[in-house]
Amino acid sequence: MTSTEWDTLRRNVRNTENELDQRISSYSKLASQLSTGYYSAQASSALKSSTDDARAMESEISEMLESLGKLVDEMTSLLDRRGTSSSSAMNHSLVRHREILQDYNRDFKRTRAQIVENQQRQNLLGSVREEINNFKSGQSSSYSGMSDADMLLGERGRIDESHRMTDEVLEQAYATRREFAQQRSAISSVNARMSGVLTQVPGINSLLSMINSRRRRDSLILSTVAGVCALILLWYVFG
Repeated sequence: MTSTEWDTLRRNVRNTENELDQRISSYSKLASQLSTGYYSAQASSALKSSTDDARAMESEISEMLESLGKLVDEMTSLLDRRGTSSSSAMNHSLVRHREILQDYNRDFKRTRAQIVENQQRQNLLGSVREEINNFKSGQSSSYSGMSDADMLLGERGRIDESHRMTDEVLEQAYATRREFAQQRSAISSVNARMSGVLTQVPGINSLLSMINSRRRRDSLILSTVAGVCALILLWYVFG
């Protein structure tokens, strides 16, 4: 792996993170507007338009999160190929980008759950409001020929629908928990690799120290032998 590959990949990750940050902020603002619209009973056409915008933005953010996840996985693969020669700065950068990805996923899912909850609550309130209006005005024929058993069956159907929506929210929560567990495992793997690098560095320093000590010892022996030979030669010549 060359530094150019790493720099290019890291630049792409940062650009994607910046775009995601803007999109998630806009998505959160739209969720607040939708929440206000639901409780202020704004015009149905405007509310429907905002809901459609939220769905389109949700799809776009999901694609961007998937793209960012692939880029982070590619960074991990590059460091794995480099092995223990990867620098601590690279490992720290990878951990930081994974944390940012987790934050974006968490914020996005929390905002999406807020929108779903507001929609469900508005649907429930709207249904109750419609039934009350129909009962008061007497214009609805749905109650005119209904028996008590039919009314109970209809109420049971609405309760079952509420249970179904609750199950969907719980499934999303379980999926989020599974994703957090997978990300925690990936971070633990990165930390283990960093610890391995740190434990190997002292051994390398010790090896270099031993090599330098042996080199100095060899130099000292050669110098001593040369000096003794020179003295013997002088003694032989002038003795």
